[in-house]
Amino acid sequence: MLERMATGAGNVVGFRFDGEMTANDYVGTLIPALEAAERSHPVLRILFHIVNFHGWKPHGYWERLKDRPGMEKVDRIAIVGGEKWEEWMNYLPGLFTGFTGIDVRYFTEGHLDVAIGWLREPIPVVPEAR
Repeated sequence: MLERMATGAGNVVGFRFDGEMTANDYVGTLIPALEAAERSHPVLRILFHIVNFHGWKPHGYWERLKDRPGMEKVDRIAIVGGEKWEEWMNYLPGLFTGFTGIDVRYFTEGHLDVAIGWLREPIPVVPEAR
């Protein structure tokens, strides 16, 4: 199950992920939240707080997320999870790879506030070329 969670910043879209992602989670929660944020912010950041991780299916919704239009606006993704999550990452290190140009960082369960703080850091301003 996937549900929205508050992050305290409009350009940071937060999700609490419990178990496996379903079609309804992807179409009914994840995509509408990202689309709404994309309309309001030129740069997005995503938080996934993962609890009770049971695994994932390769080439499923995570793969679709990587390739969906609008992901070019995302510059950071924070993944927060506990020991089970860390165990799965040993077997599936490519779960969050493939997000080209996106800084993806992993935080342990006790560091949710640190992850949100990192996502809320100011977006660097790139000077326009003359």
